[in-house]
Amino acid sequence: MSDLLHKPLLQYLARLAPSSQLTMRYILQDAADRLGFVDCDIADVPWHRLEPGHVIGLVAALRSDDYAPNTSSLYVNAVRGVMNEAWRQGLIDHEQLLRIREVKPATGTRLPPGRNLRRSLIRELMEVCAADPRPQGVRDAAIIALLYGTGMRKSESVDIDLAQVDFAGRSLQVVGKGNRQLVKYAPAWAFEKLQAWLDLRRAQLGEGEADDEFLFNRIRRGNHITRARITKHAIYYIARQRGAQVGVKIMPHDFRRAFITRVIEEHDLSIAQKLAHHANIQTTAAYDRRDDNERRRAVDRFDY
Repeated sequence: MSDLLHKPLLQYLARLAPSSQLTMRYILQDAADRLGFVDCDIADVPWHRLEPGHVIGLVAALRSDDYAPNTSSLYVNAVRGVMNEAWRQGLIDHEQLLRIREVKPATGTRLPPGRNLRRSLIRELMEVCAADPRPQGVRDAAIIALLYGTGMRKSESVDIDLAQVDFAGRSLQVVGKGNRQLVKYAPAWAFEKLQAWLDLRRAQLGEGEADDEFLFNRIRRGNHITRARITKHAIYYIARQRGAQVGVKIMPHDFRRAFITRVIEEHDLSIAQKLAHHANIQTTAAYDRRDDNERRRAVDRFDY
């Protein structure tokens, strides 16, 4: 506890969600290495001694290494976060904090990552899961159905408890970014996949054994359904493995992108924003992955 109170970096990380802590710790470690503290524990780096020139040099180094502008922003925001804590602890004055805040990350944009997963591809994924005789096939179909059918993040799908699922209302309570409790709605077919998985899991229980409190289990080699909750890394592996079976590279977040894109196509941007639980509608717009063929058809209509 004493380290937490006297080290601004630890104080900054303590304010973040666990998933964000991992990301920011990695970023700050790389930033410390670039600033010359290669052999130093990042909690022991004298962050409060940073001057604007150090941060400007960090931004220049990231630009030289062709880091995307968004990544540069992450680095600058992480350093600012630590310096805010240094100011709160009285290690720097307000003037130094303002001078650090004046340093801007690299400007510019990059084409957004990820892809849109067409409905035909979702059907193919369901088919390969159905053809898998192992319990993984039923479980993976349920996971994909929820990711695509609700647009939830992989971390949200991992953390769902059974008590948070309303089968009658076809909804699920999740804790999203910013520790916000959200309600996600899923189509009937997604709940059918989920029910099939729960039926299979419960059939494996011994007499008198209670069902697990969480939704998705780890499955060991030998097709043994454990009593342990699935991990985010496993969700990543499932997306990659099932994608490879249909010849497509898939990341878990692609299901969220596909969900938002489909809502935009079939309804409008404002409905998509509400279902994605985005505070800013521009964030929702950035998820639009309607393919190049649609844009090309729009341009082809411009006859002279």
